[in-house]
Amino acid sequence: MDQTFDASVYVRAPIINIANGVTLANALVAACPEAAPENVAKACTKLKAAAEAGQKALTARRRVNGALTEDDVRVLDREADASFGALRMRLVAYSMLPAERFPKARRAGELVKELFGDDGLSFLTAEYSVQNTVMASIVEHIQEAELQPEIDALAGPEFLEQIGNVLPRYDVMVRDRLQKEAATTSNLATVVRAIQSAIVSYATKVAGMVDEDEPATIEAVRRALRPLDAHRETGARRAQGATKGEAASGAPAAPASPAAPVSPPATGAGAEGGGELSAPA
Repeated sequence: MDQTFDASVYVRAPIINIANGVTLANALVAACPEAAPENVAKACTKLKAAAEAGQKALTARRRVNGALTEDDVRVLDREADASFGALRMRLVAYSMLPAERFPKARRAGELVKELFGDDGLSFLTAEYSVQNTVMASIVEHIQEAELQPEIDALAGPEFLEQIGNVLPRYDVMVRDRLQKEAATTSNLATVVRAIQSAIVSYATKVAGMVDEDEPATIEAVRRALRPLDAHRETGARRAQGATKGEAASGAPAAPASPAAPVSPPATGAGAEGGGELSAPA
């Protein structure tokens, strides 16, 4: 049996997220030695409290994320998709008329290119924040180039009226989702740091129970800290596997998480659109 014990590995905070941090903390609490010294017992109590706070934060995050009905979001997204799709189809249909008989047909084709470019409606498949930004830029261009009278004459006023109604509501939806996600992410980061700190404090005090002249204390401490060792070993295996996968493919490993989406520009209109076309400012 190895009679050496390296306490230095327990002064480094483990790499955790909110979910596995709560799990690790609870495992360490469950493995706390019986009849532990007072300082260890006190650190264990604080670790348990940190785990409970983490569980509450995780539950609150799920509750907040669920407050915005995904069905409602999808319905609004389909309405926005249909609104911009309908305008483009209307202009495309007009552009297909013979230009010698209908001179505005050529202009309708130019507007299709000017508003939607070569990519057409492909932006409607992007994530909500990206879609919102592109839609707002189209409306902003219409306003700045004073194209609304011309588009109304070609397509009918109903199309831009509908876009003016749906876009502010879409912007509010995107902004609400981003703000909630930012708030919960910030809160969870604070909770994760608290769990890390509690784990280090507890593990350091448990490691202090070792008496090199009494091998039984080494084994007791190892049993108490085994969940932390297992967590680090699992992380090391995952990192090693990612490195091997990168070497085998010759490509860098995928990032652990996507970059946070850029918040769309603030909306200058209310939740209800009117006859006058308006875009988020």
